Amino acid sequence: MAFEDLLPEVGARGRFHVLQDISLGISLIFVGCHFLIENFTAFVPEHRCRIPFLDNTSALFNVSTNLNFSSLLKLSIPLDSKGKLERCLRFSWPQWLPLSPNVTGQNRSQLETEPCVDGWVYDQSIITSSIVTEWNLVCGFQTLKSLSQSIFFAGNLVGYVTWGFLSDRFGRKWTILSSLLMVAVSSTGAFFVQSFPVYCCFRFLLGSSISGFFLCSGTMIQEWTTSQYRPLVIIIFGLCVSLGHMLLGVVTYVIQEWRKLQLVVSVPLFAFLLTIWWLPESPRWLIVHRKYDEALNVLRKVAKINGVKDENLTVEALRSTTEKELVPAQTHYTMLDLVHLSNLRTRILCLSFAGFTLGVIFYGLSLDLQYLGHNIQMLQVLLGISTLLSRLGTIFIMNHLGRRTILVAGLLLAGLFIPASVFLPQEILHVVLSMLAVNCIVVCISYNGVYATELIPTVVRNRFRGLTLLVDRVGAMLAPLVVTLRHYSPYVSPIIFAIMAITAGLVIFFFLPETQNKPMPDTMQEIEYGHSREEARPKDKRDTTVKISQF
Repeated sequence: MAFEDLLPEVGARGRFHVLQDISLGISLIFVGCHFLIENFTAFVPEHRCRIPFLDNTSALFNVSTNLNFSSLLKLSIPLDSKGKLERCLRFSWPQWLPLSPNVTGQNRSQLETEPCVDGWVYDQSIITSSIVTEWNLVCGFQTLKSLSQSIFFAGNLVGYVTWGFLSDRFGRKWTILSSLLMVAVSSTGAFFVQSFPVYCCFRFLLGSSISGFFLCSGTMIQEWTTSQYRPLVIIIFGLCVSLGHMLLGVVTYVIQEWRKLQLVVSVPLFAFLLTIWWLPESPRWLIVHRKYDEALNVLRKVAKINGVKDENLTVEALRSTTEKELVPAQTHYTMLDLVHLSNLRTRILCLSFAGFTLGVIFYGLSLDLQYLGHNIQMLQVLLGISTLLSRLGTIFIMNHLGRRTILVAGLLLAGLFIPASVFLPQEILHVVLSMLAVNCIVVCISYNGVYATELIPTVVRNRFRGLTLLVDRVGAMLAPLVVTLRHYSPYVSPIIFAIMAITAGLVIFFFLPETQNKPMPDTMQEIEYGHSREEARPKDKRDTTVKISQF
């Protein structure tokens, strides 16, 4: 008997599972806000050099001239190629030449300029304050904004490794509580910081703890869920993240100061510690660690919540489950074994590249919303609503269209929408095509998790899952750095995203098989001979085994 055979004994999908999903799902809504919160807390407003004699109101009052303020600015700040005030330069001393209509561009270029030595003045009409305005992360320091975002995703990467080990060692429940507490503390702590380096440290801690909460809560949910409902639960978790993105946009209509916003989306996490405290430990983890009495108590408690009789739940049943659960664990594979077989190696390389591409494109587009328009709050809400609908749509089409078909179509369409949006002058079309590209990627992300699970054999599936999570976080970490190329040319980063999307789509189409309505492979041999045990047939009667190094 396998553990999954025991779940119907306590209710495969009862009241307990609904309460568990709600408890963790509400927490995920607020945790999900922190992935894109720097769209607002790191917002870059319009800015120009500070001119002391103009921006000091008392000094301005004493200027004996009938010139208006706009004309006075042109005396002190040169104009760029678009006729707007330069963001990072000013004249070394006020010039009367720019007021003359006969002044050519060559004459202006000969005027002596200097950097903004007295600081900057920022437009506060959209966001009143951000880390950019507080620590002047503009002009020569503009790349520091992207650095803080990359540091957050670097924390994600470290967190997946660290919390995965802690979860296997100390159990799911306590790592969920610990990681959520760390999320609450590190995100709230960012409210109090007074320097940018310290802020980056808190963002790193926040990134690592968020990945721990996502990893451990996802594992807990899946270990309590039968294979029939597992894809649905994964999509529901994705919906909670989309709700978090939407909530973030709504809140910023009211709160436009970065510290207050940071506090508002962080403090509720302390309350959610109480709402998930009641969750029992994963019985699957207890059984694997031979804690049969505790596992039996947990299962009986859940059966009572679900209103199911538990006459068949005994210690003997749990012991028989152990024999089944530990069979795959008796053979240990190294990382070299993952690339030993040609078919498995191809699948791992293709899926890793696809995961890397999805991470780069999704965060590269969704963390650069202000490039799409001035109403960033509306854009954030639109992003949340559209991704919510996209994830809902995957529920209905997942079992009707092939995994590979949807992945290839989504990546190719994204590769077409991204560059097309750049060359369109109309802002509305630019927004529509960019949102379509993001949602194509969101659909691909939802499908990629299921597709990868169906392509990799059971004996190395968890090891591969850890590898793909690392590759995905590397992509997310590099995404803000790719976006910084926009400062040199507005076409570079979109073209990079488009090339990656189209390449990933073609790689999946030519090198990976379709898995719809096919059983998942369990052993390495099945991968070498075919997709599943039904297709696994020795190519030669004299060669009926595949040699794998075991340690």
